[in-house]
Amino acid sequence: MLALAGCGGTGGSTTAPTTNTTTTQASVDYPPGVTAAGVESGFDLTDAHAEALRTSDYEVTEITSVRVNGSGYEAYMQTTKASGDTLSASRGYSATPPGNDYSSVAFWSNATTGTVQYTHDDGNTTTATVGGPGDTDLVRTPDQWSEYLYTLLAAGQLEVSETDDGNVELRATDAVNVSTEYGEAATETLSATVTPNGFVTDISVSYTTTIDGEPATVSKQFTFERGDVTVTKPAWA
Repeated sequence: MLALAGCGGTGGSTTAPTTNTTTTQASVDYPPGVTAAGVESGFDLTDAHAEALRTSDYEVTEITSVRVNGSGYEAYMQTTKASGDTLSASRGYSATPPGNDYSSVAFWSNATTGTVQYTHDDGNTTTATVGGPGDTDLVRTPDQWSEYLYTLLAAGQLEVSETDDGNVELRATDAVNVSTEYGEAATETLSATVTPNGFVTDISVSYTTTIDGEPATVSKQFTFERGDVTVTKPAWA
């Protein structure tokens, strides 16, 4: 006699029904101007960063190293602090370009007036007055940061990935042609971390270019932090 499944015949077996389970990955909260495919609007991304700087106190740390023909040409670390319309910066050199005899530079400004002080190798100082933070290449205003970051983050295709803390990392997998303060350059490395609201917490870039007709390699790292910052006017300003 043929035994049918579910009947009382001997030798039969019962198979449990199969449940199909679908796992949905949490969606990534991309910053303005960024999609899974890359930076679709560099303007939206860098404008969001500038707006974050305009609406809070902030601090920027920069580490720059320049090598020409394989030899040290310029190297410094700079800390810039901004609170409202008041801004200060302090830059210390471990190597200065030929013809420069200063070991450090300090800057202070309010909305209309800025002052720069150079400390020379012999210990003497030189002080100069400038129109404001937008009139010196020592510091950048939020709009100038937007322009600078645009030259890097909108220059080519960047790979997008999510970090463990919910931010987004942008990384160039190939060389990107960029405009720099030294002229046109090709990147060797380029990466940035951006929060969902478009605030760039850090960016690092290294590129090859020419300085005084010689081959050069430039490396720059920037770290941005938002929060309460105190900017005190120095006695020399």
